[in-house]
Amino acid sequence: MLLLKKVQASSLVSTIILSLVVLTMCSMLLLTVYYHKYFQTKDIIGQRLNDDLQSGIHFILNDTVLMPRAFADSFSLFEGMQDSLAYTQQLWGCFPLASLQVKYKNHSKTKAFFYGASQHLYNNTSLYVADHDRPLSLSGDTYIEGNAYLPKSGLRSGFFGQQGFSRKKLIEGEILSSTKTLPPISPSFKEYFLQLGHYINDTTINFEELKEDSVVNSFDLPVRLIQLPKNGLLLNNILKGKFIVVSDSVINIEASTKLSDVILIAPYIHFNTGFAGSIQAFALDSITVEPDCNLRYPSSLVGLGRNEMLGNTGSTITLHNHCTVEGIVLALTGEGNSNIKPTIKIKQGATVNGLVYNDGYSYLNGKVAGAIFTHFFFEQRGPLSMENILIDATIVQSRWLKEANYFSIFTEGTRQKVMKWLY
Repeated sequence: MLLLKKVQASSLVSTIILSLVVLTMCSMLLLTVYYHKYFQTKDIIGQRLNDDLQSGIHFILNDTVLMPRAFADSFSLFEGMQDSLAYTQQLWGCFPLASLQVKYKNHSKTKAFFYGASQHLYNNTSLYVADHDRPLSLSGDTYIEGNAYLPKSGLRSGFFGQQGFSRKKLIEGEILSSTKTLPPISPSFKEYFLQLGHYINDTTINFEELKEDSVVNSFDLPVRLIQLPKNGLLLNNILKGKFIVVSDSVINIEASTKLSDVILIAPYIHFNTGFAGSIQAFALDSITVEPDCNLRYPSSLVGLGRNEMLGNTGSTITLHNHCTVEGIVLALTGEGNSNIKPTIKIKQGATVNGLVYNDGYSYLNGKVAGAIFTHFFFEQRGPLSMENILIDATIVQSRWLKEANYFSIFTEGTRQKVMKWLY
């Protein structure tokens, strides 16, 4: 009798254990089916959102209208579907900026990017000198490669301080005729640049102070406006993203500072030796880039000058030995001040990989890999000076211009492409 009870108890325990095993296996099977279905649905929705983002990106790139102020809109992507697109387009320094958000049911994805035109009448040009009835003279080891738009008075070898032209050919490329004006900058960009200059003295803007050493602000968020103290010093700071940093006197950027895609605005901007980062600098009076600096793609240096109300002065941009700019170097005349000419100085050993555009005088002893558009070249060494001469200069065609998509800054740029994916 005792043995029978033990057998019955043992059978009951075995049955319970077996039931638990079966229940666990069934639960695991159900969970497997659930998660398989969940991740399958998630993948399908994720792919759908990616497709919606691609539709939004194509929509932005096909819209060639640039406005000086931010424009936002939203709409349904497909009739009768729950897919929608909300977007903002604006100018960010020298580059158009778009931020997108697509939604499907309760799911969403965002994307932000710089973009620009890849085609223009002058996209195969390496040199454009406005026609002011003066020939362009070459001296020393000057090398020019690519199509050159030059004054009708032409191109010739020249002497400067007993130094003649050392090469057999004046240019490796085709010579075409320029006009008295440079290819025009887009009116939207010119108006926008004027707005940026007004940040310096605008007392109605609610600026914030830079209280943290390291800050990131996504391009999906509103811009953060930072005002620096009088010394304008950026030392050991890390700023990445949608920031506009303003000073009413000077901005000094030390090598220990890390900047990514930030806009700087001040009368004077000074990059100290060894700085590296991607920035866009806008100065009323001067921008100085000291030796061994590396301004990474896509960067820009813009000399705004001062208009009549602010003092009638042209800006100066100076690039020193062994510094590199991957982007745009742009010097403009102030509104109504066509006689106040800006100056760009690219010294020996300095390199611009991209586009140089100057409404005034260019001193070129370094290298431009891309294109340079200027009204005049100028050279001065000691008591000797000469207009429209190049000495030991290098101008070559480069992918830094052809594949950089900078041509939105001109009127009539076409075939827009993404320049840089943002965060």
